[in-house]
Amino acid sequence: MAKSHNLAYDYSAYDEQELVTTRKIKHRRNTAVVHRRNTTLRLIGLAAAALALMCSMIYGRVELSSLYTQQANMQTELTQLTNENISLESELASKTGLTKVEEYAEKELGLQKLDKSQIEYVEVEKETIAEVVDSDDANMFVKIKRWFSGVLEYIGI
Repeated sequence: MAKSHNLAYDYSAYDEQELVTTRKIKHRRNTAVVHRRNTTLRLIGLAAAALALMCSMIYGRVELSSLYTQQANMQTELTQLTNENISLESELASKTGLTKVEEYAEKELGLQKLDKSQIEYVEVEKETIAEVVDSDDANMFVKIKRWFSGVLEYIGI
């Protein structure tokens, strides 16, 4: 209401109430605007969090795919190396076989197999064999030491 200067009526109480009502309406409008801004910011934050979660999931899938590819490559390489190892082992076995060694000895070194006529037997006389004899002049402490050494040797120390 407009202010009038009529002394018969005092409109000041109504004017204050109108100001308070106007302030409440403006406050509600400002609160609504702030509430809309907060809601908008929350939605933007939620969308950013969802985007970040989706990006991290995609990155995880890419890394997992990369690891599977590496595993497949390593498995293929392992298979190739295993096959190569088998072929090298068979080649080594063929080169170090008894027939190859005999062939090399005959052709390269000029060696021949022994004939029965080339074998000579040697006889050894029994009296030339040396025997260790314990001396009986050892005292009691030496016998204890030998016994203890024998026990330690038996135990394996």
